[in-house]
Amino acid sequence: MYDNVQPYSNEVVYPAKYDTIVSKVGFERVEIDLMKVGRIPSSQISMGKSKKTIIEYDSEKIVIDSLVSWVNVTNLKQSKLYRIRVYTIDEFDNKSVPQVIAVIPYTQADVDNLVVSSPRVLTSPSAAVLDWPTSLTNILLNYKSLEYQYTDKNGTKITGKQTNSPRIFAANLNAGQPFNLLLKYNVVPKVNGVPILDSVELNTPLAINMPTGSSTFNPAEREILEANGITTFTADAVASYKKLTYPVHTNTLQDLFYFANVEELDLTGGNLFQLKTLDYNRNGVVKTIGGGSYLPFIRKVSPITDANAQTMVDLLRLGIIKKIKYIPNSLGIDHLLKPFENSGVIEYVTTPNESLIPMNFFLDGKIQDATAWALDLQILATSPPAAPAGITLQNVFKATMRGKNGTFVFVIPKEYRFNIPEYRYLKFKVYMPAKSVISGTYEPYQRLWPRIMNYLWAFSSESTFGQEGSSFNANDYRIPDNQLQQWTDVTVDLQSRVNTHNRVIAINIGGEPSLTFAPTVDMVYYFANFRFSK
Repeated sequence: MYDNVQPYSNEVVYPAKYDTIVSKVGFERVEIDLMKVGRIPSSQISMGKSKKTIIEYDSEKIVIDSLVSWVNVTNLKQSKLYRIRVYTIDEFDNKSVPQVIAVIPYTQADVDNLVVSSPRVLTSPSAAVLDWPTSLTNILLNYKSLEYQYTDKNGTKITGKQTNSPRIFAANLNAGQPFNLLLKYNVVPKVNGVPILDSVELNTPLAINMPTGSSTFNPAEREILEANGITTFTADAVASYKKLTYPVHTNTLQDLFYFANVEELDLTGGNLFQLKTLDYNRNGVVKTIGGGSYLPFIRKVSPITDANAQTMVDLLRLGIIKKIKYIPNSLGIDHLLKPFENSGVIEYVTTPNESLIPMNFFLDGKIQDATAWALDLQILATSPPAAPAGITLQNVFKATMRGKNGTFVFVIPKEYRFNIPEYRYLKFKVYMPAKSVISGTYEPYQRLWPRIMNYLWAFSSESTFGQEGSSFNANDYRIPDNQLQQWTDVTVDLQSRVNTHNRVIAINIGGEPSLTFAPTVDMVYYFANFRFSK
């Protein structure tokens, strides 16, 4: 019997082994998890007689004088498959059954093959702007930040760092010479769509050929620059311009990039620009609304985007622009100007407490509905009721009901919307008929129904923002019996419409009641002093 067991008489001791092995790839390293319970301190690990951890790969052997729940294997510089064995030993150097895993680290060779999106480049003879219209994060990497450096024409080394939505404005460059820029991208590469553990630096040199002063540029707002007297679009030709004026309907300020010496901006339109106009011709109503000087209750229909105003901000930061004249909320760039307020660069135009609406902005409601919205309008009224002592009537017009839903409209051109952040209220005066005229069946015509919207339904092409309409409650604008046949003030609170693109207000008489409209006596109304108020 003993002869039979003799070949197996040497005892082999196997210490406790790690219960799993999972790897996570980093840059020239891998992290290997060894326990299903996760990463815990060595003091909390109990594995019988096991005392130390051994990691082996290639000809390397790493000894850790404790038990660990994970290990960090570094210095894996070759882009190849490493087969890593991890096991424990006891005090007598007995080995446990090893855990084995095959890993391929991310190395410099992989970094060298990474490519990021190229920037969009805008150049003038003395400056360059680089930005990235699309996200730098893609299927191969996650973008974290961008550092850059270059030398200007004075030999000064310029450095900077960008994070979200990177943009580089480089000034004081040599015209007609190459502009050399080093871009250092901080990115986290991905393997099979999964980010690795580490970020890496990707260095990308960029050489840009700078134009000369005689090179022609293509302005984004040609008509506006032409109104400023510019006919030749080269850097040399515009070098003498130190002031530019822009109207409230401006879409972009990016042309400032070509004006190396501009010191002053007038963003009010000044005396150079009139308001836009809009022609109507429908249902026998023919009228051009708008035109004339800027009115403070008007703002641009959609704010100038931060990107399209960024050149202005760049020039402000560099101290090149020394003065900006601006009407609050008019272009929607107030948040961009605010950081420069304390320097005294921004001159805000003081707007009046009230702004009267000129009559060339009023439109006969028949333009929308020739029958139901019909009114006989007399603009201006020839013999309106007298106003009380001390009250001045302005822009009085007469409206005689001819349709069940008689309506007139106040509208501004489609390039604008109401400046509700500046003017919260619409106010006007109304003189209503006698109670006997609007009683019984016609009692609803003792009230008014304001309706605010982006466009009249027959003119949907006037707005690209859809219809953001809202109707107020007509019963809130009912004129009391004791205020009939006298001039009465009406106030419409527009605060709820502050974030909309509203540019049309329809004033409906009666609130569109359900009845047969056949009055025996004319219903005559007078309106005056339509204005926006703070």
